[in-house]
Amino acid sequence: MSAPATTGAVWSPEGTSRGTVVALPGRGEHPGLYARLGRRLAVDGWTLAVPGPRAGAGEVTDALAGATGARVLLGSDTGALRAWELAGTVRPDGLVLAGLPTGEPGAPPADRAGELDARTACPVHRGLLESDPDFTWGSLAQAPPPPPADPLPDAAVLWLHGDADPVAPVAGIRALARPGDDVAVVVDGVHDVLNDQFHRIVAARLVQFLERLAKGARFAEETPPAAAEPARPRRAAPLNVSARLDHALRALAELVAADGATVTCDAMARARGVPLNSLVNVMLALRRAGLVTSRRGCEGGYRLARPAGDITVADVVLATEGSIATLRSGPAAPLWADLERTVANFLTARTLTALEGDTR
Repeated sequence: MSAPATTGAVWSPEGTSRGTVVALPGRGEHPGLYARLGRRLAVDGWTLAVPGPRAGAGEVTDALAGATGARVLLGSDTGALRAWELAGTVRPDGLVLAGLPTGEPGAPPADRAGELDARTACPVHRGLLESDPDFTWGSLAQAPPPPPADPLPDAAVLWLHGDADPVAPVAGIRALARPGDDVAVVVDGVHDVLNDQFHRIVAARLVQFLERLAKGARFAEETPPAAAEPARPRRAAPLNVSARLDHALRALAELVAADGATVTCDAMARARGVPLNSLVNVMLALRRAGLVTSRRGCEGGYRLARPAGDITVADVVLATEGSIATLRSGPAAPLWADLERTVANFLTARTLTALEGDTR
């Protein structure tokens, strides 16, 4: 089912409900945008209730007060801030905070395309937002309130966040989470983590959290390997090229070879052997960094924003990794600083023209 922007919505299982989750949407959202999550939770035996955007604290309290089984309060974006604030009064059995805005965000999206990129890389949800007359565009430009002054409640807390979230950097929630909290950070996830490209694993993690609250369900701790078992190989050190950076360079090599033509993500993925889901998010990061441009429509795709000779490999590293190197303090700090300068100089001296060879 779906719901208009002015009313609430409820998704319930066919049989007995194992518990109720009351969800508070974030900036620009309305209850109907949680239909996919509601259907999934209902299949697993849980009720999802999403009050209307103007619902007061009393309506949230009533929704949980009449619930059978576990009572959980969930919030997304500014809804997470409100859920935290209400938790002291509502006293839920569990609290789920998804994409809670804190820390130092980047510049707000300049247009609808930028807002879509910041919110989700899921093609289905992007299409839903673009065609939804009740979705409020531009709301991410509104500054969120600070986290509540009251401490988190004495209840189980699940933090859901994307590690590539440009609206609410993940470092902010790592600073707020308590040692006993359940923190789930999705690799390559952006802001609307409940409706992002990896929404299925997020929903699965949410169900695990709910089942632990309701029935105490949990996995046994892993048994450590026997002492005689050989150690697993470690990553190469001190330098390591991430899969994200490798995928970016493969895609850019395809754009260099295209010589100015527009290439779709699907074509790049097939030509260069890159998983399509991973490539979609990588291309969004490259576009945000101004290294590629995109075009919509049936003939849409990506192309280089500047000549290949004007884009350095260092530009690509900064776009995908955020920095050239992660440095540590200690007696070897000057050594690592020298290494970073050497690597930065090396990468800055190489442009995308070096990718014209076969990198398949």
